[in-house]
Amino acid sequence: MFKHLYQNPPAAIAFAEGSKVSDEDLKEALKHFEQFYEEIFLELSKFGELKDLSVVDNLGDHLIGNVYAKFNDEESASKAFNALAGKYYHSNLVDEEYCPIVNIKDCKCKRYEDGLCQRGALCNFLHLKEVNKSLVKSLKDEMYEIHPEYKKNRVNNFNKKKQRNHEHTSSESSLERYDKFTRKRIIQRWNDDYLAEKKIKDRRKKMDQTKIDLAIIEQKLRKKQYDEDTKKKERKKDEKQNYDSDDEETISNGENH
Repeated sequence: MFKHLYQNPPAAIAFAEGSKVSDEDLKEALKHFEQFYEEIFLELSKFGELKDLSVVDNLGDHLIGNVYAKFNDEESASKAFNALAGKYYHSNLVDEEYCPIVNIKDCKCKRYEDGLCQRGALCNFLHLKEVNKSLVKSLKDEMYEIHPEYKKNRVNNFNKKKQRNHEHTSSESSLERYDKFTRKRIIQRWNDDYLAEKKIKDRRKKMDQTKIDLAIIEQKLRKKQYDEDTKKKERKKDEKQNYDSDDEETISNGENH
């Protein structure tokens, strides 16, 4: 899950709040969203087969702009997570975390789909932005064209899963085998491990920055000392020149007398 990744244009926010918006503004808002959706879909598909990409339409502080990405396997999700950690999207730091949701449809607001949700954009169940099916199909076709190995991997994964089922083995990497409480604990541990590792990296980064700051301060002090020494030398040189000039003037006056 990527928190607050999508920045809704004003027209989209007004429409979600139930305000009247012109058709032209709605078209611009839709164009803005589809450009974002295409960009994020193709970027995430670099790390593995992307099964689903959803963007919420809610305006609550904890949901606005959230993007949910589901990969074909946990390994691909982990690659995307690690690759995007600490990166920026349009000047905003990417805020990401593993999400225990297996099927995004289970979190959708059923009344919203029927046009009956009375809580509107502040509902705590997900109101997902509608994506043109032809756009999704074209993006998936492009993904498979760029990464033909994804289809091959899917067949291999299916065979492996079939073999595991036959042998009655279990694996923590297959989250769908667990009940929702176990999945939450596994996801929580992943997030805790990530945060612990992030703290260590931030601490090291801070230490490195401190070293850089100290080096800059030391360099400035050296330059300051150099400038002061240079000024002293120039003052001594000027004093010597003035002293020599006074001596010459005294000698010249003596000869005139």
